[in-house]
Amino acid sequence: MDNPQRPTMRSRKLGTMLRELRESRDLTLQKAARLLSRTPSSLSKLETGKRGIRQPALEHMLDRYELTDPDRRKALYDLARDSKKRGWWQRYEGKLDPATLDYISLESEAASIKSFQLHLVSGLLQTQHYIRAVVECDIVLGETSDFDGLAEIRMRRQQILYGENPPHLWAILSEAALRQQFGGPEVMKEQLIHLLELSRLPNVTLQVLPFAVGGHAGLNGSFTMLTTSDLSVVLVENLRTSLYLEDSDQIASYNMVFDHQRAAALSPSDSRTFIERLVSEL
Repeated sequence: MDNPQRPTMRSRKLGTMLRELRESRDLTLQKAARLLSRTPSSLSKLETGKRGIRQPALEHMLDRYELTDPDRRKALYDLARDSKKRGWWQRYEGKLDPATLDYISLESEAASIKSFQLHLVSGLLQTQHYIRAVVECDIVLGETSDFDGLAEIRMRRQQILYGENPPHLWAILSEAALRQQFGGPEVMKEQLIHLLELSRLPNVTLQVLPFAVGGHAGLNGSFTMLTTSDLSVVLVENLRTSLYLEDSDQIASYNMVFDHQRAAALSPSDSRTFIERLVSEL
């Protein structure tokens, strides 16, 4: 029997695709359950990502739904398999919320990451001292942050940039993010030098959006777009929560905003020159 599970982005995506497939065959939940010799409850949990499914059962379902397209079948098999993956991030269950753990699992397999940041340096580009300074802001807000644990997680996440098949990270940073001195001048100088070093990695594209551009499409807030082999997601963070957007129309909107930001920002070469000038001012 399939085990109940906490929904993940992949299991929700799998469930949505299976529901759409069922509906394309004009099958109600009850009719499909009879066709598959399942209960309507178990099928509903599968379609909402709350229950996993093993490949033999999934193969049977796709056969009964008369899905013959090999590419679509493979996509569903991959989602079912990858929704159960576990990694180093599972050690932090209880310290991080499930949605964040799910995001880290996707981040570890990302092919592409696009990040626009208004006020902070992108997380994958932060130094340890900069991370501490950011975490200390939460302490002022009444949190008892575990700096060592949070820093360890952030630094571990950054290792994906140096892996065997690293994602392409395209980061656009507002000038405000580069001038806001978290931790003071020395910490910020170290952070800016680190950005210069990372900008020379073949899989990292770094652009600065200067104040001089005036109004721009990203004034509503920072966001990160992540694409793996089987899905895309947008992360929008605020003071106390993180919102994960998976709808294709929403993702398309953020893609459009990112393209506008990319066109308005300084070129990667001019961005390095801009950051070097900021370093000399500290």
